[in-house]
Amino acid sequence: VFKEDLQVKLEMVDDGLERFERIVQITDTAVNTHEVKEVKKQLKRHIKNAESTLKDLQTTVRLVEKNRDDFQNIDDSELGNRKNFILASANRIKLVKTQMNSDSIKSKLLADERAKSKRRLGLLGAKSEEEEEETKFIAKSHASTQLMMQQQDETLDELGDAVVRVGHMAENIHDELGQQNKMLTDLEDDLVNAEEQLGLVMGRLAKMLKTKNKWQLGVIMLMSLLVVVLLFLVLFT
Repeated sequence: VFKEDLQVKLEMVDDGLERFERIVQITDTAVNTHEVKEVKKQLKRHIKNAESTLKDLQTTVRLVEKNRDDFQNIDDSELGNRKNFILASANRIKLVKTQMNSDSIKSKLLADERAKSKRRLGLLGAKSEEEEEETKFIAKSHASTQLMMQQQDETLDELGDAVVRVGHMAENIHDELGQQNKMLTDLEDDLVNAEEQLGLVMGRLAKMLKTKNKWQLGVIMLMSLLVVVLLFLVLFT
C-alpha cells in the first residue's frame, strides 16, 4: 500500500516541479510573484508528503528485515526490490529539490528582479556611461536584496505553518489528556463505590460465617460469587 501511495505522490512531485519550472521560465517572476510563490509552496507540500510516505515505507522494510520469520510470504528478492525502490525514490526526491533551486532557476529569478529594478530606476535616463554603470550596480544590488527578502518570507511562511501544526498537535494532546483524566476520575469513583459495596458484603459474610445453617451457607457462596463478579466489572469495564 505504501509503495503505490508513494508512486502517486512522486508523480505529483514531478508534475509540481514541471509546473514550477514552466511558470518561472515563461513569466516575469518579479511581477508574477504571487503565482510563483504559490506554485513553489505547493511543490514543497508535495515533496513533504512524499517524504512522509517514504519514511513509512522505510519503517515497514526495516520491520520486515528485523522479523523475517513473521513475514515469510515476502522473499529476499521482493525485499530487495522494495529496498531498491526506496533508494530510487529518495534519490528522485533529492533531485527534485536540487532542480527546484538550480542555477537556471536562480538566474531567471535574479534577471527578472534586475530588469524590474532597472525599470524603476529608469536606466534609459542615464546621461553618461558612469551614471549607467552606477544604475546597473544599484539595480543588481536591489535585485539581490529582493531575492533574499523573498527567501526570508518563504522561510517565515514555512515556520508559521510549522507553528500552526504544533498548535494543532498541542490541542489534540490537551483534549486527549482531558479524556484520560475523566476516565481516571470515573475509575476512581467506580473503585470507591465498589469498595463500599464490598465492605457491606464482607460485613454480612463475617456475620454469616458464624452460623452452620445450610441456607445461610448457600447465601455466603452466592455473595462470594457476587464479590468476584464485582471485581471483574471494576477491573475490565
